[in-house]
Amino acid sequence: MQPEDRTGIVAAAAVLAALAGTWLWVSMLSAPLDLATGLLDASQHFQKAENKLQAQAMKEARYETLAGVAAAERARRGYDRGGPLLDLAAGLPVVGDALKEVGHLIAAAELTGKAAQGTLDVAQNALRGPDKIIAKDPTDEKGGSQIRIDRIREIADTISGVRSAVDGLRRELEAVKLSNLPQRARGAITGGIDKALKTDELLADAEAGFEILPAFLGEDETRNYVFGMQNSAEERGPGGALLQYALLSIKDGKPELIPTTTIYQIDENRATIDLPVPEDAWYVRAIEDAQRFGNANWSPDWPLSAQLTIDYAKASEPTFPKVHGVIAVDPILMQKLMPGVGQFKTTGKNVYVSANRIVHFLLYKAYASYPIPKVRRNHLRAVVDDFYVHMLKPKHPTEVVDGFGSALREKHMQVYLFDAEEQRFIERMNWDGAIEQKEPGDYLYVVEQNVGGNKLDYFTHHTNTVNVQFDGDDAAVTTEVGIENKVFFPQPLYPMGDTGREAATNGHHFPMMNVYVPTEAQLRLAEVEGERIDSPPGAATWPAPDQPAEHHEKGKKVWTATMDIPPGDTGTFRLGYVTPGAIVEEAGRKVYRLTVQRQPRVRPELLVVRVALPEGARDVEAKGWKRDGNDLVWERPLKEDIVLEVSWQS
Repeated sequence: MQPEDRTGIVAAAAVLAALAGTWLWVSMLSAPLDLATGLLDASQHFQKAENKLQAQAMKEARYETLAGVAAAERARRGYDRGGPLLDLAAGLPVVGDALKEVGHLIAAAELTGKAAQGTLDVAQNALRGPDKIIAKDPTDEKGGSQIRIDRIREIADTISGVRSAVDGLRRELEAVKLSNLPQRARGAITGGIDKALKTDELLADAEAGFEILPAFLGEDETRNYVFGMQNSAEERGPGGALLQYALLSIKDGKPELIPTTTIYQIDENRATIDLPVPEDAWYVRAIEDAQRFGNANWSPDWPLSAQLTIDYAKASEPTFPKVHGVIAVDPILMQKLMPGVGQFKTTGKNVYVSANRIVHFLLYKAYASYPIPKVRRNHLRAVVDDFYVHMLKPKHPTEVVDGFGSALREKHMQVYLFDAEEQRFIERMNWDGAIEQKEPGDYLYVVEQNVGGNKLDYFTHHTNTVNVQFDGDDAAVTTEVGIENKVFFPQPLYPMGDTGREAATNGHHFPMMNVYVPTEAQLRLAEVEGERIDSPPGAATWPAPDQPAEHHEKGKKVWTATMDIPPGDTGTFRLGYVTPGAIVEEAGRKVYRLTVQRQPRVRPELLVVRVALPEGARDVEAKGWKRDGNDLVWERPLKEDIVLEVSWQS
């Protein structure tokens, strides 16, 4: 479970405990001392438990949770005992009605304690102590790790118990008759119900994940997964050129890492293979050099790129092993995992690896320190190999889990599994890196393909600016994609590029920019500020000066332009288009919804969206936006896929 999953449950506990505390005035008037102090103490202890859990202070969180449980039990005893004061209060008109609901609140507090205890058991013991999931493999003299499938099943049972408690908690709150409560307290009841429903969704995800884990970990057969290391200094659709890969083999929870190798051991002499490709794979079809194992990952839709990658691997190397999934990772993932993995030096190479150094070394320093390609690849392979070894037996497992969660959200790790049921779970969690198909309304996905054969994406800064005006229910959109080439000199020769162009050695950057929009979008304007080039031919060739190359992929329309950007300059690709029917009506309100997907980069692009409200718009709701006159503005780095929404009444 991710940290937000764990804290979400205890946050619900704190809310509900505080809710019980609002009835202290009733208790003070009419209930025995145990009822009054029990509810008050339960509220305080559960709130402290949430704070401690968020701070990863597990011992303190457990103490506060147990104290809250004991307080709720004390309140129950006091309520069940009753007494003359309680009987007297029950006869009062207002207080008597409210007292009818106290039993539900106490039951909710008790179930809160049960849910919190189960949550803490998972948080405290799953990755720590003698019952942790990842343990030393007793059969491995080298100190390898084993993922305990029996513990995974036990934790799955605990999560099911927590979910059952949260469901019971919700039912208790729904049983409260709101008309018996003062007006000011009714919102807390409905808020508690909403919180319980959201917590149930998180727990349902956790249940589904634990259900597929045993098979994923090789309970029934040996599982093999390709870990493709993408170099994000040379962008491709899902995050970077695939230059190295490793094979992870798992049987009965025991992982074995086959040493990292370069793709050129399969792509011998960069030889291409003639294979039929899906209709959506227009990049690969148009670019001959993409028709091989290490260069097939051009589509930003990771399921499409992953499947093509393995197809080319099998066609190039008949002995390529059967694999059950393909996982794309990049150096940013490694940076996010380093706090849990722990600092280390590479075996025999003496390269010091830390969170602050790993991205800089892999994407920049290695080229300067080791200009001979073979030597550099050996050092890079040593860093990656040793990282994977340490990842499988981390110093701080909880921090590794947190790092994986962040990397998955930001698409620095993308997963494609060949088993249909397992892949459905990956899609459910939005870890698949696929082009979004679900959200209605407007859509934007800006994707770069580095066609310069260089590593200059380490230096580039991206700004995507979107201006939206409305014409009836249509959205008139202007999107500007700006790339600043901030390379400086002197630089190692190799990162400057190997395309054969003279400009490549002078630090010129050649990004092929692809703007994905709804398939029904109608083009009104297309222009480039700076030098535009028709490269690669076919994929980026403009039929006319004001008409960009146009493609279709996964239900989206794609407009393409390649730019030649000298050092210190900025290239801009500007598009004007109309999205028909972008505004929908929901519950009597006009709603404009913009789904924005992000390509994983070294540095997240800056996203600026400006929406001009239509004349007469009132009761505007725009969470996270800033008001600028009659405009709404969203401006921040794009670190994960987001859905921006503005609604109003006419």
